[in-house]
Amino acid sequence: MRIGMATTDGVYVNEHFGNAKYWDIYELDEESEFVETRMVRSGCNCHDPKLFDDMLKALDDCEALFVSRIGEVAANYLMSKGKRIFEASGPVDGILEQLQNGEVLRKK
Repeated sequence: MRIGMATTDGVYVNEHFGNAKYWDIYELDEESEFVETRMVRSGCNCHDPKLFDDMLKALDDCEALFVSRIGEVAANYLMSKGKRIFEASGPVDGILEQLQNGEVLRKK
């Protein structure tokens, strides 16, 4: 499965969903593999579904998104579109390691 990490530096998940310009995309299988960095339109300074849809289009192949923060309106909208959204902070490598070792994203 593919996941997106909102990051300004490729090292830490450190961006609020609405401000995230850069998303590091990873393929999560038995191992995690970096796929690419995507630049997206950001600046959701309001609760405009059009801006949310633009982000969703850019992240369409990602099943789950990791952000430092997300507002309730945006989170509910993303979930209504089938995305799994997680608030997380810290090193991307640490989060990937936890995902590899845990049950957070595994389907039963």
